[in-house]
Amino acid sequence: MTDQPSELNVQIGEACEIDPAAGPIEARSNEGAEQDVLLYITAWCGDCRRAVNFLDQHEIAYRTIDIEEDPSAVQIVEALNRGSRSVPTVLVDGEHVATEPSSAELASIFGVENARTGGILSRLRR
Repeated sequence: MTDQPSELNVQIGEACEIDPAAGPIEARSNEGAEQDVLLYITAWCGDCRRAVNFLDQHEIAYRTIDIEEDPSAVQIVEALNRGSRSVPTVLVDGEHVATEPSSAELASIFGVENARTGGILSRLRR
């Protein structure tokens, strides 16, 4: 059994961009926002891009930290995900609320309607 600190004492870096090849997505400022939304991401992650696009679509302010750019962020993500480097890892007001969330999960977390309907899974459920 390993001792885990009750609090992670890690300095969070500045917001970053995701996958420049796919076009830059810059995190919005959280200043004045009702809640502090933080996504731990990687540049190559499709789920990260989907989560960022969802937040942009619903005009939800957020910050991103690329775990491949910030070694201390890897430690945080691993601590939150039982040793796994799963991204996106989503925190709201410092609380871990989701890892690799679907658009429906994001809609539920942020209290918005999921604009995307249809898709293969919804057709199979009919």
